Amino acid sequence: MSQPLIIAHRGANELFPEHSLAAYRQAIVEGADGFEFDLRLTADGHLVLHHDRTVKRTSDGKGAVSDLTLAQLREFNFAALRPDCGADPEAALIPTVEDLFGLVVDSGKDLKLLIEAKHPSRFGPRLEMRLWETLRRWPGLDVTVMSFSRAALKTWRELDHGTPLVWIFEYPFRRPPEGVQALSAKVDYVDSAPTFIDRTHDQGYEAYVWTVNDAETALKVAGAGADLFFTDRPAAMREALAV
Repeated sequence: MSQPLIIAHRGANELFPEHSLAAYRQAIVEGADGFEFDLRLTADGHLVLHHDRTVKRTSDGKGAVSDLTLAQLREFNFAALRPDCGADPEAALIPTVEDLFGLVVDSGKDLKLLIEAKHPSRFGPRLEMRLWETLRRWPGLDVTVMSFSRAALKTWRELDHGTPLVWIFEYPFRRPPEGVQALSAKVDYVDSAPTFIDRTHDQGYEAYVWTVNDAETALKVAGAGADLFFTDRPAAMREALAV
């Protein structure tokens, strides 16, 4: 059985706040093959790691990321719901994408970076344009761009012809956008459509699965031939596949 790549979903966020530098540093310790993270654009044009449109769920602050400056976001504690993390700034502060790139470079590890462009956004294609501009200052990173948004993937392909693209989907499954190299499905969909991974490979795409957090699912997904899966628990999933 081939081993799928194990990608830390928002970092090793079982132990640290999601998307925090602390969670990604822990993912390196746990032997993740790479990182998954969501990008949003702040009111003053910074790319930050954050999943939700607002910070209500993840911090002690409030408001939409797109309406706040980086300085305002840095006033919030993103470890407020995780008192076990104490006053660790790497757990509490929202990171920029360049903060994470710096962590990757400093680690000396060959890590895959799977970047999800979050949409809808009032900034439209400016998010992809800003990411493209940023990546030009960080040559050598192993980057893949992902999105649910067909428009975002089209924008990226017009900007850059070499970066691999992944279409993420839930229900219903439709024809993949042009120019993508992989399809990323929720584990529930893979359970309901057991031939999905084989069909995806037959059509020339790689098959990714999210989010896999228990040993039984990891073994099932690996046995079905998934190329990569996302997990909040990289060490536990690696241990499961070693059995």
